[in-house]
Amino acid sequence: MVKLVTAVFLDLGDTLVHLDRPYQEVFDTNLQALHAYLTKLGLRLDLEKFSETFNRIFDDASASADVYKIEVPMQEIISKVLRKSGLQVLGVDLPTNAMMEFYRPEIEDWEVYPDTIETLTKLSEEGYPLGLISNTKSDWAVHAILERRDLSKYFSAIITSAALKIRKPRSEIFTTALNALKVKAQDSVFVGDSIQADVAGAMRVGMHSIHLIRKPLVYGHLVNPDATVTSLSEAVNIINQWNNFPV
Repeated sequence: MVKLVTAVFLDLGDTLVHLDRPYQEVFDTNLQALHAYLTKLGLRLDLEKFSETFNRIFDDASASADVYKIEVPMQEIISKVLRKSGLQVLGVDLPTNAMMEFYRPEIEDWEVYPDTIETLTKLSEEGYPLGLISNTKSDWAVHAILERRDLSKYFSAIITSAALKIRKPRSEIFTTALNALKVKAQDSVFVGDSIQADVAGAMRVGMHSIHLIRKPLVYGHLVNPDATVTSLSEAVNIINQWNNFPV
């Protein structure tokens, strides 16, 4: 019997891992860490003015991401902040090093959901190649989170919007992931918590979709996933059911 699904792709944030404190608190800590790092380099930056400039440029980048589904990596945001602050970038490596210092505190704040390890282990043992597709302003941060939580070993492909400079639900980010695992869209499934980014994006390229509801939904949606679950273990059961009893 030919399997209906031969590969599984997953989202990261709020699917496999979650922040252990409010996002704004995490963001503020990141920004303070970035300012401290730049200050140690001898750059004179008033924290309040620096924060205002950073937040304005960050918000503009996020707005563009929401509207046009493009990603402005954190390195580019930091470079622009420094220019707007009247400072020259000190060497080509500064934006990358500063980005790492910005995200370093946050890496510690991402916790694994109780069903994540068990699910990834089961999928791997059952022979499904796994891929990860994440919307993020830092490819480095995604890899750092995965490494810290010992999740990297499960994935044969890790695709981020920061690396491609496009965001889910853009088709290109899904087709890049499919090509990385050398599988066809119709033979794969995407599991994620976002109807717009994960479910709609996956369905647009012909992938199966499973909507994972980790938090209460605050609004309805027009896209209907192939299945809706409240845990990753449920998703595994549905995938195996599809393969044992093809429609």
